[in-house]
Amino acid sequence: MGFDAHGQRRDVPELNDRADALVMFGLTGDLGDKKLFPALHDLAAAGKLGVPVIGVGRSERTDDDLRSMFRDALGESYLPDVADSIDLSYVSGDSTDAATYDDLASRLVDVRLPVVYAALPPGVFGDVARGIAASGLPDTTRLVAEKPFGDDARSARQLHDEIVDVLGLERLFIVDHFLAKSSVENMSTARTSNALIANSMCAQYVESIDVVMFETGGVDGRGSFYESVGAVRDVLQNHLLQLLAVLTMEAPADGTDAAFHAALVELLEAVRPFDRSTALFGQYDGYRELDDVADDSTVETFVGATTSIDNARWRDVPVTIRTGKELAQDVTSATITLRPVDGVGGVTNRITFSVKPQSSVSIDLGVLDASSHEPTRRTVTLCEPDGHAGLSDYAVMLDNALDGGRRHFAEIDGVVAAWWVVDPLLTNSTPPVSYAPGTSGPSSDADTT
Repeated sequence: MGFDAHGQRRDVPELNDRADALVMFGLTGDLGDKKLFPALHDLAAAGKLGVPVIGVGRSERTDDDLRSMFRDALGESYLPDVADSIDLSYVSGDSTDAATYDDLASRLVDVRLPVVYAALPPGVFGDVARGIAASGLPDTTRLVAEKPFGDDARSARQLHDEIVDVLGLERLFIVDHFLAKSSVENMSTARTSNALIANSMCAQYVESIDVVMFETGGVDGRGSFYESVGAVRDVLQNHLLQLLAVLTMEAPADGTDAAFHAALVELLEAVRPFDRSTALFGQYDGYRELDDVADDSTVETFVGATTSIDNARWRDVPVTIRTGKELAQDVTSATITLRPVDGVGGVTNRITFSVKPQSSVSIDLGVLDASSHEPTRRTVTLCEPDGHAGLSDYAVMLDNALDGGRRHFAEIDGVVAAWWVVDPLLTNSTPPVSYAPGTSGPSSDADTT
């Protein structure tokens, strides 16, 4: 609800007004347990929710069933007073069935500006948009689409145009929750606000860039999803290329969301498509035994590949990106390795921006070892809390969606550019290399599965 120039209430809300309801497809899935329920709890605890929340799923459940799932997902973090303040209910229905949206509209008859969040396969986003448009839901309803958005560059553009034709550009929000991580945003701030780092960030001084997202967890309970995406579509195309872009893009022209995204898209459009000959695909032992995974699956759970950024600042600097499941450690970081000083020995200097296990910026420096009188490496690390005033990345993303803000969402031009970067990896016919869980991943000279 908004006000006109005379301070009178408007009958029709504007698209950038605060939403008054949140509908969530996928709340009862794995993402709900790990991210969505905690995000709702965070928002309610911070006094930032204040709208009814309706979970939608195909299974028959009651409102009490959903609340029980909420409590179980939070575990010891569950605060009854906070949870009881959330107006949480459930609707049973399929995202492709028009009756589901009619049911939602009947429950939201007094709602003026709802948000429909869809943690669903990209192939049904068009059905969701049409379901919203054909129902009695308000014509201000926002659609928040989870990643991956499309299956490749062409399908992403087609999907975007399909939704926009039905709902309009202003009502579509494309999720990449890495953009809502304060540790990722801090990469740009730390780089541009410190001469020590800013003056080093170019091809003249940088030898290489290494971006990693290593996870100790597997894909238990998400076999069917992972079979449809693999590591390339799951995190490389979106999260890791966004992380690279935030780190290496030029400083935005001003502080607006539009300027931020313009700089981000410009960088992504300069990234060269991956060279398939440099790529290494892996699959951890035991993946094929998971529910909903094919016995002869060749889906990758690990991928590493090399590219470069074709602009004046970064030209010819090799960029390596690696990600994998069931590895020895949980690490998400971007490391800048600096060139050695001409004619001078010493240690390798690195600047590392860490997202996980903790938000930090580390700088390796060469200092004198008092015993050997030789240069030795010392690491200076600045650690910061990862979160916007205590809110998780998903809580920030949902809060943005309720407000109609776009800072922490991806733009279609950047999404398409990122798909073009990974395109050579999408048609890979090389069987993945097997690797044991709890290790550093596959070896390029190991046997394929």
